[in-house]
Amino acid sequence: MLFLPRTGESRHLTAARVPRFPGRRRYRAFTLIELVSVMVIMGILAVNAVPRFADLADDAHQVVVAQTAAALDVAVRQAYIGCIIRGYAGADNLPSFGSGNVDFNASCFPSSTNGINNSNINANRCAQVWNGVLALAPTISTPANDTTDYRAQGGGTTCTYTYRDDTDTLRRFTYNSATGDVAIVANP
Repeated sequence: MLFLPRTGESRHLTAARVPRFPGRRRYRAFTLIELVSVMVIMGILAVNAVPRFADLADDAHQVVVAQTAAALDVAVRQAYIGCIIRGYAGADNLPSFGSGNVDFNASCFPSSTNGINNSNINANRCAQVWNGVLALAPTISTPANDTTDYRAQGGGTTCTYTYRDDTDTLRRFTYNSATGDVAIVANP
């Protein structure tokens, strides 16, 4: 239907608006194909993402071991500095450090808490050094106890601390009482 505008100035004809399909409403929604394709894409993304989230627990255990080793390293270095400053080489019970019962070898590194000052170390002395220098130490024991966070082993001048809160018992680090070095041996 064509009509002329009411104002006499315009001479252009315009078409009236007529719906394309009279009597039929237009719905705006997704088609079945679009919904299925979105679900397939979401499924593919989920299959790829789930293993990555499951692997976060392993990463968390690695971080715990690395941070505990770093805390022990800092504590040993602080004890060493305190020993050097006060001249406590080979002495017992450095005051105002840890529990005040840390004993030092001739190189000024922590060696025990029971009055033994040489660098030769065993599992019990490794646990003593751990508890003596770390302020908020995770639980530790010698190999006989299975309910602690870490297990201490010792021989020669080296303490080995093995992480036990994970099924992987390869996560461990060492402390050398002759040199003061703390090193992560394995943290897969």
